[in-house]
Amino acid sequence: MATFTPFMQSSEAQNIISNYLGGNYAASPNVNKAGVYRNPIFDLRTEQETAGTLDPSALYPNPQMDFSVQEDVTVDPCPPGYQLIDGVCQPIETFGQSSYDPSGRTDNDPEERPYMSIEDMENASDEELLDYLKSGFLKNSLLGYLPSKGTEVTLGMGKLPPLFQLAFGGENEMRKNFILSELMKRGYFTGNFDDKNNPIFDIGNKNVNTNVGGIESQLPANVAGEAVTDVFGDTYQQVSNDNQGNIGYTFTPQNPSPSVSQQTQGGVDYGLGRGTSGNSFTGSFNPYINPEDDYDDESSGI
Repeated sequence: MATFTPFMQSSEAQNIISNYLGGNYAASPNVNKAGVYRNPIFDLRTEQETAGTLDPSALYPNPQMDFSVQEDVTVDPCPPGYQLIDGVCQPIETFGQSSYDPSGRTDNDPEERPYMSIEDMENASDEELLDYLKSGFLKNSLLGYLPSKGTEVTLGMGKLPPLFQLAFGGENEMRKNFILSELMKRGYFTGNFDDKNNPIFDIGNKNVNTNVGGIESQLPANVAGEAVTDVFGDTYQQVSNDNQGNIGYTFTPQNPSPSVSQQTQGGVDYGLGRGTSGNSFTGSFNPYINPEDDYDDESSGI
């Protein structure tokens, strides 16, 4: 019959107790060759010491990110063949040519920008006018006009610097209104506006109008009798003006303002003009010219 011996009285238990009391089970610290403690699971310093990139006596590991100051690199926003002028990328006509010019001109001289007066634009062909306007007036991208972006454009003349607004602000606005009217008159207005309420023109396609005469003949194709809107956001509606079949128009401006008129002794208003909605007109009139504007180049110096 086997004899039962409790574990604590066995020779194995006595050996464990003796080893513990003798210090044989004391943990040995994880230190490197410099005697510095390292985490036995993972320590970046241990990895760098093994790779030979860190002194074993170093307290901290080598940084993993480069905090040195980087030199700023100037990025040209314009594609090849274009340069930034007044915030718009414009073609460089002499791009790639020699800097030497027998006329004495050097690359340091400012580029001469083309210029057309209002009279010049009015008398120019469609091709001449569009070529001029592409040089800084029309845009289909943040860089101005780029052929690769298609033929739908808006007018982007920009704002004059503050020092020039007082002297030339009216002139700039006059030219802008004329260009809007001229593009519409030549049939490039699509009848649509962008999200900033700028009229959209398609310089690659002219409108084929269904109506003859009146405001509709110079706006995108419309069904006779339907209201049409011009580049200024003003709306015209063709109506019968009297019982004899004469035709007139109701006029609704984009931004109605107080009416300007005179009253006869009989109490009848006449002379209601731009700024008053819901008034009919008969006869011939030019809806694109603001009576307060003067487009005479000789008198205005434009």
